[in-house]
Amino acid sequence: MLTENKFSKYLLYAIGEIILVVIGILIALSINNWNESRKQRAEEIETLKNIKSDFVNAINEFEENNAFRERIISTTRILYKIIHTEQKNFSKQQLDSLMSDLFINPTYNGQSETLNILFNSGKINIIGNDSIKNALVLWPQQVEDITEDEIYSSNIIYKDLQPLVKRYVSLYDIYNSINYKDYALFNNTTQSSFITDYEGLFNDREFEGTLSSRELPLSVSLIQTRELILTAKNIIRLIDNDVKNLE
Repeated sequence: MLTENKFSKYLLYAIGEIILVVIGILIALSINNWNESRKQRAEEIETLKNIKSDFVNAINEFEENNAFRERIISTTRILYKIIHTEQKNFSKQQLDSLMSDLFINPTYNGQSETLNILFNSGKINIIGNDSIKNALVLWPQQVEDITEDEIYSSNIIYKDLQPLVKRYVSLYDIYNSINYKDYALFNNTTQSSFITDYEGLFNDREFEGTLSSRELPLSVSLIQTRELILTAKNIIRLIDNDVKNLE
């Protein structure tokens, strides 16, 4: 009886020890999981904030580019009016300045480094919000559509506009009139000594067509970029709400 009682007590003691060990392991695992979850949440918050910064920069660049697009479109319409009404009240310097706008080609050069890292590393799933994740996955293709139109615009300038204009007008003087982001892209103090024939250029029907070819992709890019700005602002709104919930 004594032996059996001792064994029973020992068995209970052993079971208690095992239970305590299991509880300790579970507590340790719980703490470890909590720490990992906290680290992942902190990493997700930091990632979302970096993405937001990239999108704020993208919006600023889009708006700056659109201001140039609107300026170029306005210039094409002034030139249409000169062609169609044969106005003669513009000086050579004014015409050089108008023509210089046609050779500006605003492009989106910004890249989301955070997105590139997420896609290349496969860590896009660190973002738990499906609405944000889906919007980010679609973003590169939407930007690519804009880029294709910008390439088309560039081709119009160098393959159509430039060869036509230089038959009548000094590109030297036109380039010297370019005003782009306050950069001195082509800054000479003297004017060309060659004869400028704006009348011949404006009477060339090919110039009217080239103006139309120049304006159309700019108008399309303007519409697409405005839509991208709305998309970017929506992503920023989603990120702000998600970060608020995570913090």
